[in-house]
Amino acid sequence: MRAAPSLLVFCGCMTASSTATLEQEAVTPEVKRERAALIRDSAAEMGVHNAALLGGIATSETGFAHCWSEATFACMGPASSSCGGEPIIAGSADGPCANEQGGLGMFQFDAGTYAQTVATYTDAVLTVEGNTAQAVAFVVDKAMLDVAGVTDWRSAVAWINSVPLVAGDPVTEEWADLIACRYNGCCSGSATCTTRGDKYRDNAIDLHAEFGADFWRTADRCTALPADGVIDQRSECYLAGGEPRFWRREAGGFGDDHESTNTTAAQAPSNFAQWFLRPSRATAYRLEAHLQGGEATAARYEILHAGETSTVTIDQAATDGFVLLGEFELAADGSEYVLLGDNTGTAGQKLVVDALRVTPLDGEGPGGGGGGDGGCTTGHSSTGALAFVLLALLRRRRPR
Repeated sequence: MRAAPSLLVFCGCMTASSTATLEQEAVTPEVKRERAALIRDSAAEMGVHNAALLGGIATSETGFAHCWSEATFACMGPASSSCGGEPIIAGSADGPCANEQGGLGMFQFDAGTYAQTVATYTDAVLTVEGNTAQAVAFVVDKAMLDVAGVTDWRSAVAWINSVPLVAGDPVTEEWADLIACRYNGCCSGSATCTTRGDKYRDNAIDLHAEFGADFWRTADRCTALPADGVIDQRSECYLAGGEPRFWRREAGGFGDDHESTNTTAAQAPSNFAQWFLRPSRATAYRLEAHLQGGEATAARYEILHAGETSTVTIDQAATDGFVLLGEFELAADGSEYVLLGDNTGTAGQKLVVDALRVTPLDGEGPGGGGGGDGGCTTGHSSTGALAFVLLALLRRRRPR
C-alpha cells in the first residue's frame, strides 16, 4: 500500500530581506504571464479552476521567480528544464546555501535537503508545472483537514473553486486563514497571522485583476467531444485527481502516451482519472477505453449517464487496445462522465489510464459515422458490459 502523502509546512524559506529584494528583482511581465498560464493550466488538469489563488501563493513566496537567475540573492537549487537547464530558485532561510536545505521553486517545496525534496516529490517538482501540481495537492489536502464538509478530493476542489476572491467575504477569509496556517505555519489568529493571510489573499486578488477573468477562466474548457470522439489523458476533457507524484507518464498506449498509478485496497480512491462526456446531442453512445500494459484485475469504471450510474469492471491484464465498456444513453446535459479510481480492492497492481473513445450509435457526429474498430452493438449499458465480460472469459489471459 502506498504511503499517505507527506505534505509539509515548508514556507518562510525566504528571508525578510529577500522579500524586499524580490520587489526589485522580479520576473519580466512576459515571463510572469507565461508562468501564470502554466499555473492556470496545470491546476485545471487537476480540477482546480480558481488558479489565481495558487498564483497568490507563488507571488507571496517568490514573487513568481522560479529560476535562480531571476532572484540571485537566493540559493542555487538543482537544474530545471523550466530554467533552460540552469538552477531553480532555492530558499535561503534554512542555513547556508552549501547545506542545500531550502525550499525549491515558486512554491518552495521542502522535504529536507534538495536531494530529499526531489526524492519525495520526484524531479517533476523542479518544473513550473510539477511545482504547481504539488501546490494543488497540498491545498487540497489541507482543505480536507480544515474545512467543514470537505471530505475528499472532489469536495475539496469544489470548495477551492468556490472561493470568490473578495476581501472580507467569509469564504475568502477562510482561505486566507488556512494558507497562513498550513502554508506559513501561522495559526494563532494573532494580528501577525492575519497580516500574513491578508498577503496571500490580496496577492491572489491582484493577480486575478492583473490578467483578467477571461485569462483565468478554465471551468468551461471542456465544451464538446473531440472531432474523432477520443478523449485522451491530459486533454481538456480529462482530469487527473490525487497526488501527482503517484502518476507515471509512460510511452505506449494510444498515441504512444499513457499514464499509470498503483492500485490500493482503500475504501475511497487516492488517485483517480475522470473523462468528461460533452456530446452534442442526447442519444446512445458506445464507450471504449484504450488499455495496454495494465495489471489491475478489477479496474472499476464508474459511468454517470442520463442521471444513472453504472459500474463496469475490467481486467486490464487481459486486454489490449480499445475495450468495450458498454453502450449508454447520454443526456448531453453537461453532467456526465467516466471515472476510474485506484481503489480496486487489491494493492500494488499497475492501473493504466489512457484514451476514452465515445461513438454515437445514430451514425452521426464524432466517431466517423458511429463505426469504430473496437466495439460491438449489442444493446445498451448493462447488456454491452455483459457482452464484454463473456468475451473476456473466452480470451487467453496475458502472462504477467
